[in-house]
Parts: sequence; C-alpha cells; structure tokens
Amino acid sequence: MRLLAGVGAGLDARALRGGPERGFVNGCSGEESYGQGSESRSRVGRRSRTSRVPALAPALALHDALRRNASTGAPAGVILRAVILPPALRPGDVVRVIAPASPFDPEPFERGLAVLSRRLGLEPRMRDDVAARWRYLAGDDARRVAEWREAVADVEARAIFCARGGYGAMRLLPAIDPAPLLARPKLLLGFSDITALHAHLNRAGLATVHGPGVTQLSRLPEEALVHLEALLRGSAPRAGAGLAGRATVRAGRATGPLLGGSLTLLSHLAGTPYAPRLAGAILLLEDVGEKPYRLDRYLTHLALTGALRELAGVAIGQLTGCDDANAHGADVVREAVLALGVPAIEGVPCGHEDANFAVPLGARATLVAPGPGESGAPRLVFEEWTEGERGVA
Repeated sequence: MRLLAGVGAGLDARALRGGPERGFVNGCSGEESYGQGSESRSRVGRRSRTSRVPALAPALALHDALRRNASTGAPAGVILRAVILPPALRPGDVVRVIAPASPFDPEPFERGLAVLSRRLGLEPRMRDDVAARWRYLAGDDARRVAEWREAVADVEARAIFCARGGYGAMRLLPAIDPAPLLARPKLLLGFSDITALHAHLNRAGLATVHGPGVTQLSRLPEEALVHLEALLRGSAPRAGAGLAGRATVRAGRATGPLLGGSLTLLSHLAGTPYAPRLAGAILLLEDVGEKPYRLDRYLTHLALTGALRELAGVAIGQLTGCDDANAHGADVVREAVLALGVPAIEGVPCGHEDANFAVPLGARATLVAPGPGESGAPRLVFEEWTEGERGVA
C-alpha cells in the first residue's frame, strides 16, 4: 500500500514534527537505504503562513520572512513566503475542464468526465471547442489562452482540471497572469506538461495539485482515487495526508514547500521568469519516455544554473519508460540526487503510471527518509495542505 491513511490507521499528521513514527503504511518498512549516514535539513521548520489574499506590504513581508528564517534556521537568502491554499471542493461544485497542451482522445476523456460527475460528485464545465486540434496542440495559442482566462474568470467554478499534458502549456506562460487566482483562488489539477503552469502559479504564491488529468481518471486504481478525493475535499487526515515512497536515498528529514513535477519541464524552464524558486524546497521529480542520458542532461543543466544549490530535500517519483540498453533511468537520477547531499527518497507513486497519486505543490511538506534501524516508511507528509487555512473562492 502506498497511501498514508489517517486517524483510522493510527496516523496523526501533526505528530510528524516529533520523533519516530509507527504504523504509517502496511507492507512498506522503509529500511532500504542508498545513502551513507544520516543528514537532516529543515529549511522551514515552522508552518509557513497562509493567506487569503496577497496583502502583505513588501517591506513587512521581507521583515517577517527574515524573522522566521532566524527562528527556524533557514539559510540566509531563503525567504519563507506565504502561500495561498485554494478552497476545498464540495459535492456539486463546478470545475472547468481545459486543454492547455496537447489534444486528447475522446474515449478516455469521456470516461474521465464520468468519474468527475458520478464518483467525485462534481459538475464539469468546458468550452465547445475543448477538443480542438491544431498540429500537436489542442488548438492554437489564442484558443488555449482564451480558454484559460474564461476558466479563471468563471465565478461559479472552484477548480480548473486539465484534460491531459503532452506539450504546449509553456507557450501560454507569458499570457497567464496569476493575480486573478491569487485574489480568488481556484484549485488547479494536472501533471506532466502542466508542470509549467504549476511552476508559474507556485512561484506567484498559489498552491496547486500535481495529479491525474481528466483522461487518466478512469484508469486510477481505487486507492489513488480515494487519495485524490481526500486531497480535493480537504478531508485528510483520513486519507490524503501523505504518500509513502519505496526506499531512502539519503537518510534525514527536511521541511519546505514541495515543488517540481516533470524533470523535462523543470530543465526547460530554468533561466526563465517562470522557473520555480527551489531554495529551501523539497523537489519532486518524475518523467516519462526520456532516455537515461537525457535525464542526466536535464539534471546537469539544473545543477549548472545553480537551481539545486539550496534544496532541502528530493522526492523521486515514477520514471516510466526511462531505461535503455546501457542504463536504467532510476539509477541515473538516484546517483545525481545522492550527490546533492540532502535527504531524499525514491519510489513515490506519482507520475505517468496508472497509479498516479496526487500531491499538493507549493504548500509546506515534510520529507522523512529513515536511516538504517529507524522505523517507518520513507514518506512525504502534506502538513500545510491538511492543516493550513484555506482561501475564499
């Protein structure tokens, strides 16, 4: 089992700030470790403050961040920003479905819409041209920008769900203004190419959800669907409080905003105004169909830009179809992450496999990487998402 259950299984997410825990997950001991020794880097320590609207004056925000840095041990230059958590979803809520990247096949899309309405009790709403196709995109840039803006402006919609990833979201970034979503937050759900949108909104201060697109919903195993529903509804700690990984890469514990997604997109965003600020963060990495040398290239590129210099920790997700005759993609990524010298885990079940468990991005999380002899599974705990104050839609 990969889902971290809640009170019924003896998990109190708040206890994660204390000592060793027991009973997190059945059949996952977390005793496998690739790292040497134990290192713990807590970049944030306390809960970063949530806010309904970004109303802090710049000088006050800077003073407050520096004060919190001094009290938590975060390094100089790592500013602990406020984050806005979107409101939890309720049965009957309207959600806008958009296609900001590649076009989709109609059959899995229709099955996904059925999951949204029948299983999750939501009311999907979309433009008539959501299934548009132009070359390798879901319509031209003008259509997709207009679709995004309509979804953001829809006062009845409480969330924006992406049909799929593929390619094309980063083409829209210059036309996307985060301000309306900061003032009236909506939950964004998607993954893969949608990493570009997550990075842009997370950088602006809005928490989002890295999780299955609409076309993937009908393929989710029951456990992943229960987990997704808990995250969307804010009903943790019964479920959705965290995820267990498979193994420790480097032992330790780290706390910070969880950021990242597709390694390919993160590398391509490096050096742009839309790249996530990774100092003090826990970096989530996943990818699909990338040969080992390409994974090496992306990680090397990020390292050369300095983006990985002040990481708090790393969580490695699914690396699907990333092997060749010469190397395994997981080995390449593990070796690069181990060299960063921060607490790290691998085998987190999020990415391009059917068991794509959702994770909140932008909100503070804790990474626990048990060392030899320590109890509990390697895990991510979504403490701010489950405990923080929600914005008003």
